[in-house]
Amino acid sequence: MNAEFLARGIMENFPEASNGSSLVCHGWHYDDWVYTFIDEDEAKKYILDKPTLLAAVPLMFSDKWLPRLTLVPANLLDFDEGTIGDWLCQADATDFDAFIQLAIFGEVIYG
Repeated sequence: MNAEFLARGIMENFPEASNGSSLVCHGWHYDDWVYTFIDEDEAKKYILDKPTLLAAVPLMFSDKWLPRLTLVPANLLDFDEGTIGDWLCQADATDFDAFIQLAIFGEVIYG
């Protein structure tokens, strides 16, 4: 499923992508789809799992994905893994952080 491929591709960039972000990845189990994030500004802990991460994917194709982030083509999930992989290569830590914010808050609130 392309949504899983996209979400997994984003999550493979953690914990490195969270370096310097307000939400820092402190624990990860790639195979189990379990990630622990600490909101260092609010001193709160969030545990993200596969259903939570997959629920954030549709938000990337909405107005929740801010214009300053790497453009997500509306039909990205209709393409093969190579095309999705190309998008992942263009994305940066800001995009990955925004995805985590979508998964936790349902919107991008930091940065």
